[in-house]
Amino acid sequence: MAHLQIGKSLAETDVLWRYLTLDKFINLVESSTLFFTPLAWYKETDPFEGYLPKVAMDAIAAIPAKYAQRHEERIKTIEQLHQRQHAVELAYLRQEVARVRTSKMKALHRNMVNCLTVNCWYRSQHESEGMWGLFSKGGVAIKTSVRAVEAALGENQQDHHIFMGAVKYLDFSSKDLTPPDCVSEDGHLMGMIKRVAYAHENEVRMYITDKRAPHDLTIHVPAPAIVQLDVDKLIEGVVISPVVSRSIEQSIRAVCRWGNVDPSKLWKSSLLEDCEYLLGGYD
Repeated sequence: MAHLQIGKSLAETDVLWRYLTLDKFINLVESSTLFFTPLAWYKETDPFEGYLPKVAMDAIAAIPAKYAQRHEERIKTIEQLHQRQHAVELAYLRQEVARVRTSKMKALHRNMVNCLTVNCWYRSQHESEGMWGLFSKGGVAIKTSVRAVEAALGENQQDHHIFMGAVKYLDFSSKDLTPPDCVSEDGHLMGMIKRVAYAHENEVRMYITDKRAPHDLTIHVPAPAIVQLDVDKLIEGVVISPVVSRSIEQSIRAVCRWGNVDPSKLWKSSLLEDCEYLLGGYD
């Protein structure tokens, strides 16, 4: 059974929006699933996805470096005592220490990123003109809440551990950052820290970490996760884009009828409605 862990950065009443193109909305309604995108797939829109500010990356890298230094000191001690008898073995140990400090730790980081899949939402009490423009000019916005997401996943029988929390935004170039600054409110690192240039997304993420065999450093091929849920419990509103054509609006309404979406949950965005009524005081 899937387990959803909600971070302290969120409240059950937080309103969430997911802006979708028409094809993605149809997929949601038809399949009753959420698509979790591999974090590695976002490299084209944000090359820093999966990375942290340099001060944090250096702090993480210092941990294996400390252990490697201890091994190097032991090798030197053994070398002084048994250099002639064990020259080949000592050379091999030095190579292994160097490999761990470089390629092995880099492979570990790549695997951590490649094993992470995310499902993203916009947190706000109100719909966003900016989000319409970025993600769904001709589609819809699903309105829900943290509580509704939890209820929608309540009967999921898949073996997923899903974490849900708010993304933390940082100025990666700031010289005042310390390693503790680079941890999200919920205590998470990669996948939950983004550059401040993306703060307008006000993002809430659900993420799943793919399971790997212990000590397996084979570079993992990123793959999406498909998570089943109750769409009726998830959807608190389906808002039609304010700029869709009449034919697309009719198609969206048809999809909602076909998918048994409660008609009371469907409406068109009022962002571009006529504002002449504001001049009524002059009549």
